[in-house]
Amino acid sequence: MTAAPDGHLHIDGCVNFRDAGGWPTGDGRRVRDGLLLRSDDPIRVTDAGRAAVASLGLEAVIDLRQHAQFVRRPGFVDPDRTFHRPLVDRVIDLDDPPPLAEPADMAAMYEEMISRSEPQIAEVLDLVADHVGRGPVLVHCAYGKDRTGVVVALVHAAIGVTPAAIAADYGRSHRPTQRRYRWMLDEPLHDDPPVHRAPADLFTAPTVAMQVLLARAVARHGSTDAWVRSFPIASTTVDRLRDALLEHPAR
Repeated sequence: MTAAPDGHLHIDGCVNFRDAGGWPTGDGRRVRDGLLLRSDDPIRVTDAGRAAVASLGLEAVIDLRQHAQFVRRPGFVDPDRTFHRPLVDRVIDLDDPPPLAEPADMAAMYEEMISRSEPQIAEVLDLVADHVGRGPVLVHCAYGKDRTGVVVALVHAAIGVTPAAIAADYGRSHRPTQRRYRWMLDEPLHDDPPVHRAPADLFTAPTVAMQVLLARAVARHGSTDAWVRSFPIASTTVDRLRDALLEHPAR
């Protein structure tokens, strides 16, 4: 399947299904295409969309959604290749929503999620490393930009992707998330969450939000690599991610 220039793949029923490869690392290497994939959820995926997903030959799907989201519809692949590892994301009080208008507000929301989910995030990073050496791995949540955005940012940080590229990859979720938001407003399913009551800024992915998150992580830990290693990951996870996901330097 051919990806668009921004990495997006045409999966009918998804708006944010894309390849997280192609990005540069600080040592001049590049993330391999077709191995680390990211997406919004499969709730609206059609039969044609499922056939397109099947053609990718996914080794594993890591579903980061909460249980109430996970049980709504079948996943992208069979249960034996699906790993449900819910992250603790913030439940927005729709009657008293937090400030989200500024990119720093979004970064603060991610920091809170990370602080409450360190063991789960570490397990997800280990799972990616366990499987991506054998084939493509898809990481997804509901919109493919918050929980998925944090996990993919950490995978990229682990393998040395530059902070500018990490933020740019995150920013590619902005327009798709807004499209999905409008789609859910215009054509709601009976069991959709009440997005019409949620703050519109929640359905954005400003590049600056990831820049702020990364800057705060570096200020706290010294580097993005040290940030990744601050999680309780397996001792081999970073090396396995680098071996599988980075193009080998030319000899």
